[in-house]
Amino acid sequence: MERGSMGARERGKQLKAVKRRSIFLPLSRSLALPLCLLASCVPVDQLPPGLVPQSPTAATTTAFGELDPGNATVTSTHFTIKGYSQTDLDTLKASAENIINKIGTDTGLYSFLASQSYAIVAYRDRDEYLKKTHQPQWSHAVIADKAIYFYYPDPDADATLAHYITHLVFDNYMADKAATYRWLEEGLAMSEEVSKMSDADRSTYQNSKTSQLRQNRMAFTQMTFFVTNTEEKRRTDAWYQQVESVVTYLLSQGSPLAFAQFLSELKSAEIDQAISDAYPSKFRSFSDLEAAWKYTI
Repeated sequence: MERGSMGARERGKQLKAVKRRSIFLPLSRSLALPLCLLASCVPVDQLPPGLVPQSPTAATTTAFGELDPGNATVTSTHFTIKGYSQTDLDTLKASAENIINKIGTDTGLYSFLASQSYAIVAYRDRDEYLKKTHQPQWSHAVIADKAIYFYYPDPDADATLAHYITHLVFDNYMADKAATYRWLEEGLAMSEEVSKMSDADRSTYQNSKTSQLRQNRMAFTQMTFFVTNTEEKRRTDAWYQQVESVVTYLLSQGSPLAFAQFLSELKSAEIDQAISDAYPSKFRSFSDLEAAWKYTI
């Protein structure tokens, strides 16, 4: 959500890129790379045998290994969910709908989400997940097309889903512009993830963020251009913590519809214009947002 992890990517004339995101929990800023180097979408002709996705339907994909026989499926307003336990599926359905409704409430993208449909595939455990997705050992989840692949039960499942569902929403709403605003996408995904952390994890994260930002705060010109080359340690990485802080602050500065207007205008306008139009009484430019945000650290 990638971005490996993340983002809409260039397509060839007849080949569709598959984006992958693995849930990580960020390397140091010294490993920051230009945004353009982070596109880790894999062309279909370069995928390992058995991992080539079929043409996507509304909310299905076969980019990774299928569940074993005996699996079950449930559907909800926004999701088709596959797994092994009916009890687990019912729990996941409620959690996923709660998360996507919260994203709609936070961002003002109500109308857009009304027509969206995604898939969630829940492997029975970490071993099956790693075997069938070929992700690194630290990975908890991965995205391919409009589906999230992860394993369940997982103590961090709600936070994981919040992060990755946000990526699905942002990528599909922003389309080709998603790659341009990686900092905004990651910041929004982290903001939603933090809201679903356990109280203990959230406290640890907030303490780490406060300490990091007071020592390692980036200028926005750097923040929008650089990003760490993995999400493995995103909950402790200064860049991820900063973009989460910035987006969470921006969300608090107006109504959800203001944020929705901001995203909408970013599709065709420069960021200074988008932010001044969406928050006319708050900011005249991106630099104004930076100056105001600094006082919150």
